[in-house]
Amino acid sequence: MYQLFDFEKRNCVVQGYHFPCDNPKHVVCLIHGIGEHAGRFSRMADYFHRAGIAVVSMDLRGHGRSQGVRGACAPRAEVLRDIDALIEYAREFYPNVPIVLYGHSMGGNITLDYRARGGHNDVPAGYIISAPWIRLVRPVSGGLLTAVKLLSKIAPNYKIKSEFPENQLGNVEYVRPYKNDPMVHPYATALCAYEGFTIGTALEKGTNEDNGRAKSTPCLLMHGSADKICDVRGSREFAKLQDPTSFTFVEWPGYYHEIHNGGPNGETGEAVIERAIAFIQALPEHAEKGTEAQ
Repeated sequence: MYQLFDFEKRNCVVQGYHFPCDNPKHVVCLIHGIGEHAGRFSRMADYFHRAGIAVVSMDLRGHGRSQGVRGACAPRAEVLRDIDALIEYAREFYPNVPIVLYGHSMGGNITLDYRARGGHNDVPAGYIISAPWIRLVRPVSGGLLTAVKLLSKIAPNYKIKSEFPENQLGNVEYVRPYKNDPMVHPYATALCAYEGFTIGTALEKGTNEDNGRAKSTPCLLMHGSADKICDVRGSREFAKLQDPTSFTFVEWPGYYHEIHNGGPNGETGEAVIERAIAFIQALPEHAEKGTEAQ
């Protein structure tokens, strides 16, 4: 189970989650996806715990127990500073334990953005990206993007609704409860959506701002080939731009969006989680990078 903690570094705008582990060899800072909350990753955190890995997470702005209009995970600059604080809390909970930053879906978009330009992006010993929002399966037309851009300026908190059926996410046995989870919602605000679209496109094209500090940090990107929400082709294109000596792309045939929650043919997702654990365990067991977050 997890323990909640207040993000006093960020004036309690977001709610922190701590999945504790005695004497861990690594600690994962987890960034969840659109419309969900950190508590949905409790099953995966249990696997990590058994492998000697602690987890520290948060409900993004406008999600779960955190403050804000539902879906208002923006502006991106503030979200990146929330991750700065999450990394600092992980350092306080587990001094000198190497950190891995893990992002799923919209959290994958945010984590890739953080990897490129985050304030403490040289701190993590590794990055794990799961089914990232780089390109969406449902295309965004130029006209729609223009409308969302306008809304992001004149009504940034205007809520755009997009619902995801449980049977299109993964193995429903592990996806549930989703639809009936009171902390799950189907919204993204105009500003959140516009930033997600534009940053995803920049990631795919290799034009996003990048301070270069994390380019050589090991990164594992995993995506289901049958994802019905975030298009695997975006991950494929992004992977082509990366240094193969430090970047690994794993595609899971037939899996949907929540690869950690299994596939549509009865897969449990355990293989995906174990692949993430193997990546983490191959990293150094002593923090050697990123003195600025200490």
